[in-house]
Amino acid sequence: MVAANRPDPDADPFRPPEVPIQVHCMHCDRDYDSYLIEWREEVGADGQLHGFWCCPTPGCGGMGFGFDILPTDPDYQDERGGWVCFDDEDDEDDEDEDEDDED
Repeated sequence: MVAANRPDPDADPFRPPEVPIQVHCMHCDRDYDSYLIEWREEVGADGQLHGFWCCPTPGCGGMGFGFDILPTDPDYQDERGGWVCFDDEDDEDDEDEDEDDED
């Protein structure tokens, strides 16, 4: 049970997946197993205790599965069968369209 004034790691939307998978941190460029993602708590500027899931690499600022920490498997689906992944090729197409608009 979590105390009323403490953040609940299980309720955090950026918690690691229930079934461990290989992940990649966009900040430190490291691959590791998702069970290593750490829960940390800090007092924020507002004086309140805040918790977050973060990369276990010392000094890394990567936070949140699905935000800075992503699955390495492009076909990954979570335990509920869902996952959103954006294809990098779409970004290149968007940039080409933006350049065409400038002409």
